[in-house]
Amino acid sequence: MVDADTPWGRRLIICCDGTWQSSTTDKQNVPSNVTKLCRLIARYSEAKTDQNKHWHQLVYYDGGIGTGDLSEAESIRQGATGAGLEENIIEAYNFIVLNYEPGDEILCFGFSRGAYTARAVAGLVADIGVLQPLEMQFFHDIYRCYEEYGLDPNGSKSGVSFRETSAWKKICNKNIFVEGPPSEASRNIKVVGVWDTVGSLGVPDILGYNNGNLRKKYGFNNVKLSKHVQHAYHALALDDRRPSFRPTLWYIDPERNKESELKQVWFPGVHINCGGGSDDPFTKMEGDMENISIATFTWMLQCIAPHVDLDQAGFKFYLKQYQNWLKKLRFDCTILHPQEAGGVLDTIWKTASWINPFKSEQPSAAAATSSVAKSHTHDKLYFGWGIGPIDDSYTKMYFANGAPRPRRPGREEMEIEGKWSPIKGDASRPTGFLTNEYIHPLVQHRIETVGWAKWIKWADLARPSPFPLEGWKRKLYTEEDGKTRYYWYSSDGEICLPEWCVLPDTPNEINYERAWYMAALDMGKEASSEGLKAADVVKAAGGKDFLKRLDGEIKWRSDMKPGNTWTPAKKS
Repeated sequence: MVDADTPWGRRLIICCDGTWQSSTTDKQNVPSNVTKLCRLIARYSEAKTDQNKHWHQLVYYDGGIGTGDLSEAESIRQGATGAGLEENIIEAYNFIVLNYEPGDEILCFGFSRGAYTARAVAGLVADIGVLQPLEMQFFHDIYRCYEEYGLDPNGSKSGVSFRETSAWKKICNKNIFVEGPPSEASRNIKVVGVWDTVGSLGVPDILGYNNGNLRKKYGFNNVKLSKHVQHAYHALALDDRRPSFRPTLWYIDPERNKESELKQVWFPGVHINCGGGSDDPFTKMEGDMENISIATFTWMLQCIAPHVDLDQAGFKFYLKQYQNWLKKLRFDCTILHPQEAGGVLDTIWKTASWINPFKSEQPSAAAATSSVAKSHTHDKLYFGWGIGPIDDSYTKMYFANGAPRPRRPGREEMEIEGKWSPIKGDASRPTGFLTNEYIHPLVQHRIETVGWAKWIKWADLARPSPFPLEGWKRKLYTEEDGKTRYYWYSSDGEICLPEWCVLPDTPNEINYERAWYMAALDMGKEASSEGLKAADVVKAAGGKDFLKRLDGEIKWRSDMKPGNTWTPAKKS
């Protein structure tokens, strides 16, 4: 038993929401995955693995850029540019400084531009460490040196750490530290978990103008994963093809970082399907009602569960809450669904579309002003596991930003000095960098139940693009130790990515991914029994149990602990 006089450690948990998304608002909204995570983090840890260690878990929530008490014009300005980004980073770092004690753990989470913020905060801590509160008086000088280091080709790009530079040594000689420089231990980040980091830091190129110089100011610590980050998890949207929404994957330089765990997993859907929080239920009701975003959410919960205590009873209540919400939308909806929103904000958004790189995140005036309507039904809601409609995000509002750019699993690029280069190089000059990408089995489930023909609802006037995984082959491979898993092979045979394994249940522990799968399956069966005219629901729910079949093919063995360790390509 822990001594009653022994102070508890703390987990400082930074949560940064997406652009125009906030849970601290009086407006009607659908919570993003970041908001849902905040609400499911337990107040304290019961020390499952160490009876002598207890944790308080303190959550810092940062509403997305463009939220708060702002004019519509200012909200647009912040959302469409990098305004407010640096302030958000520094505010989150300041929270850590004011609360950190030696031995505490730091965890960072975010979606969209909030994902960049979370990654930047983690990078700041990893490169500098945690200052003492009184030392924040000199933070401006330290931060300016840090920025210069990031912009200097002989600095961060060379592999030299910030604390090895002459600039840092000059800072140390100024006698600004209370008890010497921040400790090495304070540079450690327990977890960084993000949903769909895009456009380097969310500042897009507009009408052909390259905003790389603006991104370069902040982006240097955002791509290469620091060895001080112990666990990094990244959910990626497979189907977003807006050129300004290029995904920003992490990479590991295996020569300099052998410690970090990195997992980056591709899911069906576009940006908002990945991070959640769409206002579609309050407007046209044409999307999947957060179905895919719950899959990415429960995936994240499953990844981080060993590192942070979650409210398991609260999670079960959340699933029930979601089921009840969906049933009400289906059978007794009282939401007024205006097809066109009004107000200055929406007028500007429609007429000056080139400034809008985040349409799917921007809450419309309709969502803010929707009122109670006469009870009505919606007979086209999909209740199965990830089989609802995916709305193409490349609408006519994005045509001016350039031609559609389908995402490229295994072949994505990194931005260096305002230019995009292959993360893994090419055949003549391979970098050796690792991205540790996986394909989630939800992709295969959707192929079987929905098919490529109905995979996505193309936007009006938009020309369809090839699907990122169309033509890829999925094959079962048996490892030398008897483990089996699926791999995905690109049509040219150059890329091979492992399929993510939805792990089997373990005694006395909740399996978040499987809990959502079973809830979705039950909803699908109930919906089909209610007479819904949705063949896909019946096929997915009543016809077969996808994960049960997949378990049989993978052949989980009781004598081995299953895992999702990334393994190199297997010959096809």
